Amino acid sequence: MAEGFTIKLYWYAIEGDDDSRWRYDLALYAYLAPVKAEIYYLGKCDRTTVRGRASYSAKPAVWDCINERSKYHRLIIVEIEIEQRLTRELLGDIESFLIYEIKPCCNVQNTRSRGKHSRPGMRIECRGKAWPLSRRVFRDE
Repeated sequence: MAEGFTIKLYWYAIEGDDDSRWRYDLALYAYLAPVKAEIYYLGKCDRTTVRGRASYSAKPAVWDCINERSKYHRLIIVEIEIEQRLTRELLGDIESFLIYEIKPCCNVQNTRSRGKHSRPGMRIECRGKAWPLSRRVFRDE
Protein backbone atom coordinates (compact mmCIF):
# COMPACT_ATOMS: atom_id res chain seq x y z
CA MET A 1 0.00 0.00 0.00
CA ALA A 2 1.34 3.42 -0.87
CA GLU A 3 2.32 6.09 1.64
CA GLY A 4 -0.47 8.39 2.75
CA PHE A 5 -3.52 6.20 2.07
CA THR A 6 -6.99 6.73 3.54
CA ILE A 7 -9.44 4.10 4.74
CA LYS A 8 -13.03 5.14 5.32
CA LEU A 9 -15.00 3.22 7.90
CA TYR A 10 -18.77 3.62 7.78
CA TRP A 11 -20.27 2.47 11.09
CA TYR A 12 -23.85 1.17 11.25
CA ALA A 13 -26.01 -0.06 14.11
CA ILE A 14 -27.32 -3.60 13.82
CA GLU A 15 -31.05 -3.42 13.17
CA GLY A 16 -32.54 -6.70 14.43
CA ASP A 17 -31.79 -10.38 13.99
CA ASP A 18 -32.36 -10.33 10.23
CA ASP A 19 -29.85 -7.51 9.53
CA SER A 20 -27.59 -8.70 6.70
CA ARG A 21 -24.51 -7.31 8.47
CA TRP A 22 -24.64 -10.26 10.91
CA ARG A 23 -23.35 -12.37 8.00
CA TYR A 24 -20.26 -10.24 7.29
CA ASP A 25 -17.18 -12.43 7.51
CA LEU A 26 -14.38 -9.90 7.01
CA ALA A 27 -15.38 -6.98 9.21
CA LEU A 28 -14.85 -4.83 12.26
CA TYR A 29 -17.48 -4.50 14.95
CA ALA A 30 -17.76 -2.77 18.32
CA TYR A 31 -19.85 -3.11 21.45
CA LEU A 32 -20.91 0.24 22.87
CA ALA A 33 -22.19 1.50 26.19
CA PRO A 34 -25.99 1.80 26.11
CA VAL A 35 -26.12 5.60 26.28
CA LYS A 36 -22.81 7.39 26.67
CA ALA A 37 -20.12 7.61 24.01
CA GLU A 38 -17.95 4.70 25.09
CA ILE A 39 -16.66 1.69 23.19
CA TYR A 40 -16.46 -1.36 25.44
CA TYR A 41 -14.82 -3.64 22.89
CA LEU A 42 -13.57 -3.41 19.30
CA GLY A 43 -13.06 -6.62 17.36
CA LYS A 44 -12.78 -8.21 13.97
CA CYS A 45 -14.04 -11.31 12.30
CA ASP A 46 -12.05 -12.87 9.49
CA ARG A 47 -12.72 -16.59 9.72
CA THR A 48 -16.30 -16.48 10.94
CA THR A 49 -19.26 -14.14 10.79
CA VAL A 50 -20.12 -11.27 13.09
CA ARG A 51 -22.92 -13.49 14.43
CA GLY A 52 -20.35 -16.18 15.21
CA ARG A 53 -18.21 -13.72 17.16
CA ALA A 54 -21.23 -12.43 19.10
CA SER A 55 -21.67 -15.62 21.13
CA TYR A 56 -20.47 -15.90 24.72
CA SER A 57 -18.42 -19.00 23.89
CA ALA A 58 -16.42 -17.09 21.25
CA LYS A 59 -15.14 -14.47 23.73
CA PRO A 60 -16.18 -15.27 27.34
CA ALA A 61 -13.75 -12.82 28.97
CA VAL A 62 -15.02 -10.00 26.74
CA TRP A 63 -18.64 -10.80 27.58
CA ASP A 64 -17.84 -10.93 31.30
CA CYS A 65 -16.20 -7.51 31.02
CA ILE A 66 -19.14 -6.02 29.10
CA ASN A 67 -21.71 -7.54 31.47
CA GLU A 68 -19.86 -6.12 34.51
CA ARG A 69 -20.44 -2.65 33.08
CA SER A 70 -24.02 -2.95 31.86
CA LYS A 71 -26.76 -5.45 31.15
CA TYR A 72 -27.34 -3.61 27.90
CA HIS A 73 -25.06 -2.68 25.04
CA ARG A 74 -25.24 -1.71 21.40
CA LEU A 75 -23.48 -3.40 18.48
CA ILE A 76 -22.14 -1.49 15.50
CA ILE A 77 -20.53 -2.91 12.37
CA VAL A 78 -18.36 -1.24 9.79
CA GLU A 79 -18.44 -1.13 6.03
CA ILE A 80 -14.96 -0.39 4.73
CA GLU A 81 -14.11 1.79 1.73
CA ILE A 82 -10.58 1.42 0.42
CA GLU A 83 -9.05 1.68 -3.03
CA GLN A 84 -7.72 -1.86 -3.05
CA ARG A 85 -8.61 -5.35 -1.88
CA LEU A 86 -9.25 -5.75 1.84
CA THR A 87 -7.03 -8.51 3.21
CA ARG A 88 -7.10 -10.24 6.59
CA GLU A 89 -3.73 -8.65 7.35
CA LEU A 90 -4.93 -5.13 6.59
CA LEU A 91 -8.11 -5.69 8.61
CA GLY A 92 -5.96 -6.84 11.55
CA ASP A 93 -3.77 -3.75 11.24
CA ILE A 94 -6.81 -1.45 11.19
CA GLU A 95 -8.24 -3.21 14.25
CA SER A 96 -4.98 -3.09 16.22
CA PHE A 97 -4.45 0.59 15.39
CA LEU A 98 -7.95 1.60 16.50
CA ILE A 99 -7.65 -0.44 19.70
CA TYR A 100 -4.29 1.20 20.43
CA GLU A 101 -5.70 4.68 19.85
CA ILE A 102 -9.09 4.24 21.58
CA LYS A 103 -8.18 1.73 24.32
CA PRO A 104 -11.63 0.16 24.82
CA CYS A 105 -11.99 -1.06 28.39
CA CYS A 106 -12.72 -4.70 27.46
CA ASN A 107 -9.89 -5.12 24.92
CA VAL A 108 -6.72 -6.69 26.28
CA GLN A 109 -4.44 -6.92 23.24
CA ASN A 110 -3.01 -3.89 21.40
CA THR A 111 -3.82 -1.39 24.15
CA ARG A 112 -0.17 -0.72 25.04
CA SER A 113 1.68 -1.60 21.84
CA ARG A 114 0.91 -2.74 18.33
CA GLY A 115 3.84 -5.00 17.62
CA LYS A 116 4.34 -5.55 13.90
CA HIS A 117 0.99 -4.03 12.91
CA SER A 118 2.23 -0.51 12.12
CA ARG A 119 1.35 1.02 8.74
CA PRO A 120 2.90 4.50 8.60
CA GLY A 121 0.84 6.82 6.44
CA MET A 122 -2.45 5.04 7.12
CA ARG A 123 -5.28 7.46 7.80
CA ILE A 124 -8.58 6.11 9.11
CA GLU A 125 -11.79 8.12 8.94
CA CYS A 126 -14.69 6.86 11.06
CA ARG A 127 -18.00 7.92 9.56
CA GLY A 128 -21.66 7.22 10.07
CA LYS A 129 -24.24 8.11 12.71
CA ALA A 130 -23.43 4.99 14.74
CA TRP A 131 -19.80 6.05 15.47
CA PRO A 132 -19.99 7.16 19.12
CA LEU A 133 -16.77 9.14 19.61
CA SER A 134 -16.11 12.77 18.80
CA ARG A 135 -12.71 11.82 17.42
CA ARG A 136 -13.23 10.56 13.89
CA VAL A 137 -9.77 10.68 12.25
CA PHE A 138 -6.80 8.52 13.23
CA ARG A 139 -3.34 8.70 11.64
CA ASP A 140 -0.65 6.04 11.92
CA GLU A 141 2.59 7.97 12.13
